[in-house]
Amino acid sequence: MKKHVMVLGLYMLIMGAGLAVCNTFFGTTYASENFSEKFLPVMFLLAALATCYRWKNRDALSLPTENRPGYLWAAVTILPILGLGLYAAATNFSVSTTFFIALLDVVLIGIAEEGMYRGILLGGLVKKINPAAAIIVSAACFSLLHALNFLGGMSSGEVFNQMGSTFLMGLFLGAIYLETKKLYLPILFHSAWDYILLSGAISDSSVLIVFLMGVSLAELVVSIILLLKFRKMKTPVLR
Repeated sequence: MKKHVMVLGLYMLIMGAGLAVCNTFFGTTYASENFSEKFLPVMFLLAALATCYRWKNRDALSLPTENRPGYLWAAVTILPILGLGLYAAATNFSVSTTFFIALLDVVLIGIAEEGMYRGILLGGLVKKINPAAAIIVSAACFSLLHALNFLGGMSSGEVFNQMGSTFLMGLFLGAIYLETKKLYLPILFHSAWDYILLSGAISDSSVLIVFLMGVSLAELVVSIILLLKFRKMKTPVLR
């Protein structure tokens, strides 16, 4: 577990340094329109770090699959977000570097953050502590990562709000990962969710905004149900 914590520290160091450099030396804040383009090399590095480390330690981090994974809760919550993400991409589609950089950015974010906080951190924690506690700890660390956005020029209020929302998302994604034992599902959800929010494709539709809020409520309910389930377990594979 010590190695996992060390790579987590390295991940956060790279993230913080990248945000500070973009903000201080390039004058590109987290909220800037061209932030994704400027920060892309950092996201490549973080995605490579998480992917390579997890692959190298795949035997230690993989979740046992003796029992059949459950997909019901994942389908109920992830499929609507994937559909909305495809709608947002279709709405914004254009043959331009801006469009494709935005897509590449959210994919790299999904791979990097889910690889680090679910694949590595949570994958290591469930071998040491109760699965529900492991989910909570990994979600708290995921939330703490977003405190670094202060270095990217976000206000303290914006950072605090983002930390709250990412903690709740971390609970949901961690629960879905342990339930399905498939890391690609949190990656797909995370990437689609970020694209929906960052693209602004649904900002003019009150119906879609209400739909997104409904899915968010469903995610919270699913998180609670699965956390209560995992709280009674000693390992993530007891079903």
